[in-house]
Amino acid sequence: MSIDNDENLKKNTYKKRIMQILNAKRLEEQNKNSKNSNKTEYTEEEKKNILQSINDKRLEKNLYEEMYKKRVENKRIYTYGTRKFYKFLYMDRGYMIEVSDLLKIKSKPMELELYYKNFEELKKKKFLIKIEPYSPRIFISPDLIRVYFKGYSLEDEI
Repeated sequence: MSIDNDENLKKNTYKKRIMQILNAKRLEEQNKNSKNSNKTEYTEEEKKNILQSINDKRLEKNLYEEMYKKRVENKRIYTYGTRKFYKFLYMDRGYMIEVSDLLKIKSKPMELELYYKNFEELKKKKFLIKIEPYSPRIFISPDLIRVYFKGYSLEDEI
């Protein structure tokens, strides 16, 4: 009986060893295939197109940052309570926009609330607001239904 036991033990040992070797080969081949599938070869033209699109995005972002600086540079900030506002020039009622809201404005029109002072109290009204990348002005449409935009600047520091 000990001979049968020894033979079974040897068979199990060899089986385990063979399974380990096969498993290692399978994993190695699988890793090799996954590395090859992740690599993509690009032609020179595709590389140029990708670099051009990245460069265009970078230039657009730089233009937005530059125009944002022009919009808010040397502008007067009003503080009411804990909130800070910029005031628009030549707008009826002296509408103001919160400093944090100014960062939200994009070239796509969006609905934002502008504030105005009425007997020592701040009231708000909704407007459509957008910016143009070429202009330091902020474009505002007072009517949400009949949309027409007019450019306004922020009040300068005195």
